Amino acid sequence: MRSIHVFHGSLALTLALTLGLTACDRRGQGESGDLSPQTGASNPAPDDTADLPSDTATVAPPAASTAMQPAGARLNPADESFIAQASQANETEIATTALGMSRGSAKTQELSRMLNGDHVALRDRMTELSPNRELSEGTAPADLNDLPDEAFEGKLLATYRTQHEQAIRAFTDASNDPTLSEPLRGLASETLPTLKSHLQAVTNAQGSE
Repeated sequence: MRSIHVFHGSLALTLALTLGLTACDRRGQGESGDLSPQTGASNPAPDDTADLPSDTATVAPPAASTAMQPAGARLNPADESFIAQASQANETEIATTALGMSRGSAKTQELSRMLNGDHVALRDRMTELSPNRELSEGTAPADLNDLPDEAFEGKLLATYRTQHEQAIRAFTDASNDPTLSEPLRGLASETLPTLKSHLQAVTNAQGSE
């Protein structure tokens, strides 16, 4: 009987040692994600898709700028000088045509409206190229205002002719001026046909008086 008790005691001791070693071995496996080395508690393996902490979150690069360069930024001093002079002359023509739209014969008023529309469009083109330029209001020649109706129309047409001859010379020179930038030379070249057609219309009106 004593030998049986000793056998059972040895067997129990062996089982206890085996279980203890197994537990230690499992705790050592915490590095692989099965158990925590400190507590032996379940420790899930890191998830590569888990959200990053807020302080290490990936920041998307800023979007590429789509802001366009201001039109006036490409103009040089010679460009600005030409635009200032051409703009002032153009404003004088706009004021003159506005006066012509209110006086004279029906044909002269119609001619004045056509000229006015094109010169207002030219103002807009120059403003696009030089948006920060201060625009001074033009005034019609004072001698036109003082004329009676019967003399007004002839003087108005003569004024139109002089203004357009001067504008054609200025824009012809500008179209060939190497000191001006390409946008300004292009504007001058594109405007010349309109100015020449204006001069022809004025000349025709003078011939029909």
